Amino acid sequence: MTDPRGSGDAAPLPLDLLKENLAAANKVAHRLLWSRNRVEALMPLDTAKVDALGDEDEERLDAFLLRFNSLTAMVQDHVTRAILLSEEEDLKGRSKKDQRLLMEKLGALKPELNFGTLAELRNRIAHHYPDDSAKQAEILNEVFVRSNDLLDGYNTALTYADQKLFGSKLDLHPVRTDSGANLKHS
Repeated sequence: MTDPRGSGDAAPLPLDLLKENLAAANKVAHRLLWSRNRVEALMPLDTAKVDALGDEDEERLDAFLLRFNSLTAMVQDHVTRAILLSEEEDLKGRSKKDQRLLMEKLGALKPELNFGTLAELRNRIAHHYPDDSAKQAEILNEVFVRSNDLLDGYNTALTYADQKLFGSKLDLHPVRTDSGANLKHS
């Protein structure tokens, strides 16, 4: 592909970019679900449990948080942008909130998921609280509970894009959170 403006640089078309972003997000979504299932036995956490965590459990929780963070960023920044560009929406000067509201209006995100609060939770994860076990427990518990909303948000965007923009021909499938079908680590 060459840039239609004649610069000679290859610029991905919105649908190609969307397909790439959805495929990358799909891998992270599967890994998030796998990590979620690996930390489920630890939940819910409290101060005492956080203080008693061993190295292996801490690593599992770190991987879970990283994957939650990554999928949130991918859906909020990459998948949303690619869907809106594919829908020929003008994104100049539009905030993340404006973009999220456009996605909801299109039906590519469910308003009841409150995706904006997932992005806020992602920001709270970035603040490290090494001396506050209660705060760590609170954030980890909330991430655990909200991880299904995040996966549902990704699934909704994927289904929308597949049906509306690709004519149901994508070789990607929603991540099923209701069974052990997606427990294998990829």
